[in-house]
Amino acid sequence: MKYHFETVLPPPGASFSTELNTGPVLDCLFHVHPECELTLVESGFGTRFIGSSLEPFSELDLVLIGGMVPHHYLTRAADSTGPEWSRTRTVKFLPGFCGKDLLDRPEAAALRTLLGEAGRGLHVPPEHVPGLLGPLRSLFDLEGLPKLLKLLEILDAIARLPLRSLNPAPPTEAAPPPDERLNRVLGFIHRRLDRGMPVTLAETAAVACMTPPAFSSYFRKATRRRFIEYILGLKLNRAAQLLIRTDRSVLDIAQESGFPNLSNFNRRFLADKGVSPRDYRRRHRRSLA
Repeated sequence: MKYHFETVLPPPGASFSTELNTGPVLDCLFHVHPECELTLVESGFGTRFIGSSLEPFSELDLVLIGGMVPHHYLTRAADSTGPEWSRTRTVKFLPGFCGKDLLDRPEAAALRTLLGEAGRGLHVPPEHVPGLLGPLRSLFDLEGLPKLLKLLEILDAIARLPLRSLNPAPPTEAAPPPDERLNRVLGFIHRRLDRGMPVTLAETAAVACMTPPAFSSYFRKATRRRFIEYILGLKLNRAAQLLIRTDRSVLDIAQESGFPNLSNFNRRFLADKGVSPRDYRRRHRRSLA
């Protein structure tokens, strides 16, 4: 299957790249590249896709992924509050950026394990991210050997944390990379949901120039999710963000997120998040206090 392949070019005299991105929204193609990627979200919120994982993200979200892992971050224009509402820091480096000899040394055992597991997508627990902000931000101001040593310091610190795998499949079973047709389909889905419009299988299959049965098979192979599961996940993640960030009633949030029936929304939310919408709001409000 074809896919959007991103070419990463480190600056002259460097073995890896650092990118500070700001804008009214964060939206990129579902893409892959050979480099590992460490992404810190400093502001903005939306939905994060890593391999077959689909989760909400917000400020201080920090994720490490391995090379050739399909990924995509999506925010909604309706949530943006200004030209720099979205702000991310991204570090991209090849697994052997520091040299095979260094990685083979016993002192680098934790780093070796970290890079080996990065193909699953590794999420840093939010309570540990503040301690990494200083080193991560200083990394962007350094050059030469001090910059390389700082990245090693950051990765070593991350390797010693209780990380959460985003995908249960072993790193050798990465989700198949998507193609340009899938990017067109995802763009159609996201625009429709952003405008509060329904998304049907037949209409989406037409965008892909496929019959509904053929499209269902294609979509599941490309994303490892059934079409209806993907749509449901987007709606529930949108509802989760509204529960945390607004004081609107659960009924209002359910309806805006595409659930006209409150009982159905409560049941779906509980099955996906493990808690009721009200408990979800209470827990996350308490953790942000």
